[in-house]
Amino acid sequence: MKDGETWLSPREISLLRCLGDGGLPRKEVAKITGMLQPELTRLVKSLESKGIISVHKKGISSSIAFSDSKHASLFRRVLNEYGHMRLEEVLSLASLRVIASLAARPASTREELLSSSGISPRTLHTVLRKFRGVGIVRVQGRGVYGLSDRFVPFGDFSREMMSFSNQRKVLAFSSDSVVIWERGSEFIVRTKARKESSDFKLTAFSAFEDYGVPLIQDWHYYYHPVRDWRRTVDEVLLQSMLVRPRDARENTAILMLWEKNGLSRRLGRIREGAARYGLEGEIETIVAYFQDPERNRPSGFPKMRDLREKMGGR
Repeated sequence: MKDGETWLSPREISLLRCLGDGGLPRKEVAKITGMLQPELTRLVKSLESKGIISVHKKGISSSIAFSDSKHASLFRRVLNEYGHMRLEEVLSLASLRVIASLAARPASTREELLSSSGISPRTLHTVLRKFRGVGIVRVQGRGVYGLSDRFVPFGDFSREMMSFSNQRKVLAFSSDSVVIWERGSEFIVRTKARKESSDFKLTAFSAFEDYGVPLIQDWHYYYHPVRDWRRTVDEVLLQSMLVRPRDARENTAILMLWEKNGLSRRLGRIREGAARYGLEGEIETIVAYFQDPERNRPSGFPKMRDLREKMGGR
């Protein structure tokens, strides 16, 4: 899905500005915005696909109104409370991507914003400077950014719109797909379909066999990345831990993956990756288990002798 199919453009925001609570006839929208019919048709079609507006036809005429979707309702709130601002600049394209990233992870470094938004360092610098100028973002400690409290509705809208867009991608990939983890425009789905693509990468338990731990399941797991992503044992481990709830068999497979691939020797990198996903506590639980499996065995973890047997007596 192309960038413009996910985010709002400045011209789309201009169109939305003119819609009242009850909508407007198509001809009236064209008159207010000064848009020619080809452009208006294109923008209306785009906004319909994004779930923000609906078109009501009556005879040969039609009217345009906000849809009943949650993100459309949130955008109307933004218009009512922040209509005095240049929303075409602060809620479109790259700017909206940064807001969505901040909404997904309230305290983000520049590196985290680059990773989650998928924009270039230069563009991020420009957006953050613009946002700080109008008070949309605040610096939380050294190099950590967050949305200002008075602009929380921006984050609410971007989060809901992103979730709507993600769901469209998921259903286009496979009709039985279910999102099991989501952060901004990156997410993990579970489906019975086996159809890896450039946008959906096999991950979690579905990729364990590549690292010496076969696990037969009815479901397949796929990760939809924001940027270029390379499947590694570290990433497969961490993304399997995002699957919740997990049964004892899956927990055992995670421990086998850890042992068979010597992940304790890469603990520094594992911990860095865990911080990106908010899995620090779960990693430390695994570390403690291997240090003293009798005293530190949580519910759902196997006894060490059972784990060794499954691994062939290692």
